[in-house]
Amino acid sequence: MAGASGGFLAGVNDPWLKPRLLRALVAERLPQPGGTELPPVELASVLGAVRTHGLLTESLPDCAPEDPKLAVAWRAAVDSWVERAVALVESDSAYSCWLGTCFLGMTFQECSNERFAESYSNWYEKILSNLQQEPSNLQLVTVISCTSMSDLFVRLAKFLNLKKEASAFAGRVVEPVLRLLNENGLVADEATDLLRAVIKLYPSSVNRHYNKVESAIVATVMSTEVNIKPSDKFARTLALLPSIRVSEDSWSLMIRRILIVVNNLLNEALVGLEEEKNGHDIMLLLVPPGADPPPTLGDQVRSGANVHITKKFHVCTVPTISALMHCCSVMLTSYYPVQVNVPTRALVALIRRVLLVDGSLHKKLLPSTTSLHQELICFELPSLHSTFLDLLSATIKGMRSQLLPHGASIIRLVTEYFKIAKLPSLRTKAYSILQLLLTSMGVGTLLHLLEVTVSNAIADLNDDGGSDMTIINTNPSKVTNESSSKIYSKKRKQEPQVQNSFVSGSEKAAISPRKRKGSSVPIASKAMTHETTGDVRISTPLSVKIAALETLEILLNVGRFIADGSLEARSRFAPN
Repeated sequence: MAGASGGFLAGVNDPWLKPRLLRALVAERLPQPGGTELPPVELASVLGAVRTHGLLTESLPDCAPEDPKLAVAWRAAVDSWVERAVALVESDSAYSCWLGTCFLGMTFQECSNERFAESYSNWYEKILSNLQQEPSNLQLVTVISCTSMSDLFVRLAKFLNLKKEASAFAGRVVEPVLRLLNENGLVADEATDLLRAVIKLYPSSVNRHYNKVESAIVATVMSTEVNIKPSDKFARTLALLPSIRVSEDSWSLMIRRILIVVNNLLNEALVGLEEEKNGHDIMLLLVPPGADPPPTLGDQVRSGANVHITKKFHVCTVPTISALMHCCSVMLTSYYPVQVNVPTRALVALIRRVLLVDGSLHKKLLPSTTSLHQELICFELPSLHSTFLDLLSATIKGMRSQLLPHGASIIRLVTEYFKIAKLPSLRTKAYSILQLLLTSMGVGTLLHLLEVTVSNAIADLNDDGGSDMTIINTNPSKVTNESSSKIYSKKRKQEPQVQNSFVSGSEKAAISPRKRKGSSVPIASKAMTHETTGDVRISTPLSVKIAALETLEILLNVGRFIADGSLEARSRFAPN
C-alpha cells in the first residue's frame, strides 16, 4: 500500500489514512492528564473526525482484507487512543476526568465488536467509579458519566451472549443513580436517562430496587425544584415501571394509583368551579365500596409545603398533574406483553371532569373559593385542557374499538367541549379528537358525530359564523387606508354632482376651498385616529381552518367508504 511506509497516500480512500490520522490525533491534539483544556471547538473537531472517518472501527476494507501490517498498525493506534482516554479518566483533575469520560463514551459507540467484548468490563468499572463519587464536587463528570454509561449499556445489549453479565452490571448502577436523583436535582435529567436505559434493556436488574425506584421518580415528578420541561422524561420513566414486574395486575394497579393522585389534586384545584361530588364519584370508580384501596404512589410526600399558595399551584400542582397524565398517555399507547384491564370509566370521567371546567363559578354552590384562586385556575386552564385532550387522544389510540361501550359518553364530551374551546390550539386538538373517533370507532360513531363535525367546521370556515375567536390585525396603516376609502366612497355617494361623473383637473380647482374643507379629508383623518388604536376582526386562525377541513375530508371519505360498502353488499345479495 502507498501509505504503509509513512509516505504519500494513494488518496482519501487509502486504508492507511485511518491509523495515521488517529496516531496524529492522539499525539498532537489529545491533552495529557492534568494538561491544558481543549477549546470546545477543538473538542468538537476531534470527536467529529473520529466519527466521520471511523477511526476506531478497525474495519479492514475489501481491498486489503488480509493485510497484517495494516491491522497491527490500526490496532496500535486505537490502543494509544484508549490508553490516553483511560489515563484522563483516572486523573485527579476534574476537567481531565470529564474529557476522558467523553472520549470513552465515543469509544463505546465506535470501536469494533472484538475490542468492546474484550474491554467493556474494565471500562464499566472506570465509569462506575465516577458515579459513586460525591456529585456536588464533580457535577460535570457525573453528567457525562451517566451519558457514557447509557451508551455502554446500549452497546452491550447487542451482545446476547453477555446478557447475564450485563444484567448484573445494570443492577450495580441502580443505587448510585437513585442517590443522584434523591440528592442532586442538577443531574436528575441525565440520571433519569440512565435509569430509563437500564429499565428498558435489563428490567429484571431493577426488580429488587422497585419500591425505591418508584419513590425516587414520583418524588422527582412532584418536586418544585425540578424544571417543568424534564417532567415528561420522568413521567415516561414512571410509565416503564410495570415492565419490571410483568403481570396482569401491575399495569392496571399503576394507572389506578396515578389517577387517584390526580383526582385528589383536582379536588383542591377545582374547588368552587364544579360539583363537589365529582371527585367522590371518580374515587368510587377507582376504589369500589368494600375494595381495599391500592398502595399510595411512591411515598406520596406532597412537595411545596413551604411555598406560597399561588406559586405552589403554578410550580407544583399543575406540572404534577400534567406529568402524571403524560405518564398515563405513554402507558396507554405503549406495548405491554400481557393483556391488561384499563379503568376506562374512571379515565373518561376524569377527562370529562377537567375538560368541562370553564373557570366560572358553579351556579348551584355558594362561592367557596377566592377570586385569586379563580384567576389562577383560568390562567392554567388552557394547559390543563391541552394535557387532558392529549390523554383522551392516547385513550382512543390505545383502546380503539374497545371504547365502543363508552362511545356515547365520549361523543357527548366532545360535543360539549366544542362549546368551551375558543383558543385556536385547543380547538385544533379538539378536531384531532374528532378525526380519531371518525377513523377508529365504526359507523355508529360517524352518524352521531355528523352534526357536531359539520356545524363546528362550517362555523370555523365562515369568518362570520360566530366561533368567537379573534385575531388582531397588525397592519394598522392598511386598515386605515381601507377604512378611509370606504368612508370616502360613502361621501361621494352623498354628492350627486360628483357621483357617476368624471371630474377633470380644472373642475377640481373650481371647487371652493370651503367645499374641499368639508370633503373626505377630515373624515379620513378622523377614521385614522379611530382605527389606529387597534382593529379587532372576528376571524378564524388558519390552523383551525385547516383542522376543520381535514376533519370534513375524513368525514366524507369514511362516509363514502361506508356507502360504497353498502351498495356493494346490496348488489351482491340482490335477486337476479
